[in-house]
Amino acid sequence: MLRVGIDITPLVGPPTGIHQHTRHLTDALLSRDDVTVSGWLLSARGRKPRFAGPIRRSPIPASPAARLWARGSWPGRRTIAGAVDVVHGVNFLAPPAGTSVVTIQDLTPLTRPDLVELTVAAKAPAIRRILDSDAWIHTSSQAVAAELADLGRTERVRVIHHGLRPPAPTEPGTGAKVAGFDRYVLVLGTTERRKRVPVIISAMAAVDDDIGLVIAGPAGNDEAAIDRAIADTGLGRRVHRLIAVDDAARDALVRDATVLVLAAGYEGFGFTPLEAAAVGTAVVATAVGALPELVGDLLHLADPADTDLGPLLAAACEDPTVPMALTTRLQDLTWTAHADAMVELYRLAANS
Repeated sequence: MLRVGIDITPLVGPPTGIHQHTRHLTDALLSRDDVTVSGWLLSARGRKPRFAGPIRRSPIPASPAARLWARGSWPGRRTIAGAVDVVHGVNFLAPPAGTSVVTIQDLTPLTRPDLVELTVAAKAPAIRRILDSDAWIHTSSQAVAAELADLGRTERVRVIHHGLRPPAPTEPGTGAKVAGFDRYVLVLGTTERRKRVPVIISAMAAVDDDIGLVIAGPAGNDEAAIDRAIADTGLGRRVHRLIAVDDAARDALVRDATVLVLAAGYEGFGFTPLEAAAVGTAVVATAVGALPELVGDLLHLADPADTDLGPLLAAACEDPTVPMALTTRLQDLTWTAHADAMVELYRLAANS
């Protein structure tokens, strides 16, 4: 029986993309009978995350562990995860050794540290050490794999697309009640600079005045710029900012939205437009992350450098039709399939 120790530290934090990946991957792994799964936390304190398997708390917190791993391979897998065959670091960090699988969600800490929080940028030395080690690297898009190749890392890299959790069915109109608008454009996720939410605020000038803008998700490092953009455009009454959104409210917002917009200049995967399109919600998105390789032939994607999304947004609000072929294709992106491929990668790492 393969014994896998997976970093569940992201489950303690806000529902970011890394949180979603960790949550749904661990749920899928725990339902299998060919692996045993335990979780490790890079913290000896704090609340217990939602995880049904055994949990081991590392005596070494995340920041010191990152500094140690930037210089060597200690603490090793047994120190942080106990008696396991392979460890999976879902958030850049794990011992730089052949029995580690490390998910590189994106390369912003190395290539665009100005876009991320200081705590994320501080992981750059540990990430470089991973790239120089014989650890196995998982990434969720060909785009990030190409970036890794540009940095000289081509061996032991596997592209495995994430799964999707389509928003659960909700009573029609529930999302509109949460939004405060009958018709609305939805921005979903942490308000990071790379998401370019001010570009979306500017684009709202091109749509009808009865369409609101809902920005839902944890506060990131671009809140001040977002506030300025709202003030500059005079859009205040048409904007509803929701910072704390549970799964039920999130699902309702996605299903009832007129259009969901992702204007990111950089992305590792791109959960939100894929989840929206999977349930028939119209999408305006830039060609970032896995979107070009997954849906680029079925959905017009904007140039990530484009700062004028008004025409695309106006057209989507006018005709929010989603091609059936797109919705059908996204049904194949399941967390079960993702877990199948990850277990194959774990076996490679364990045997190395």
